[in-house]
Amino acid sequence: MLELFTGALLLSLLHATIPNHWAPVLAVARAEKWPLRRAVGVTAVAGLAHVLSTVGIGLALGLLGWQLSGRFARAAGWVGPGLLMGIGVLYAFSGRGHTHPDSSPVRLRRSRRRVVLGLAATMFLAPCLEIQTFFLGAGTHGPAALAGLMGVYLLASVSAMCALVALAHRGLGRLRLDGLARHERQLTGAVLVLVGVTGFFVDW
Repeated sequence: MLELFTGALLLSLLHATIPNHWAPVLAVARAEKWPLRRAVGVTAVAGLAHVLSTVGIGLALGLLGWQLSGRFARAAGWVGPGLLMGIGVLYAFSGRGHTHPDSSPVRLRRSRRRVVLGLAATMFLAPCLEIQTFFLGAGTHGPAALAGLMGVYLLASVSAMCALVALAHRGLGRLRLDGLARHERQLTGAVLVLVGVTGFFVDW
């Protein structure tokens, strides 16, 4: 179970650092000359919207994993790790990283509320699907494990996004993270495969 939480944490932090998760909010914040507190607050709202749509899918998959584990207890020990490895390999060779819809069409002359809602809606409509295998695996351990994994994903993703916007807003290091976007799928695939391999040697 520890490998699931560790893998989910790594994947959450990895995806949070991809610029398309937080750069749109930063761009609007700079254009509107928002103070740091407001920029971070809007990032938290957009990040929560993104996480909620992802967790909604994950909840369904986790409950499915819970039901399947009761029926196929013997297979649960190798099906979960096998899925992670298979999806990880496919993901690593599937091209460039996933993208979120461009938030630039949001008109900055609109009210602040509409801008925030537009950013939140953009993030909500583009859930991260890569984390879903972790939810499925956590579901085989029951509702408590699934809830814990969701908590890890929520806290890690939103906190990292807010921290990156805060650092970039202050101009610290100018945050050159574009290179991560080019290798996102390979890094994600590596995390999935690593957690899957570990699952074969420990109690899944």
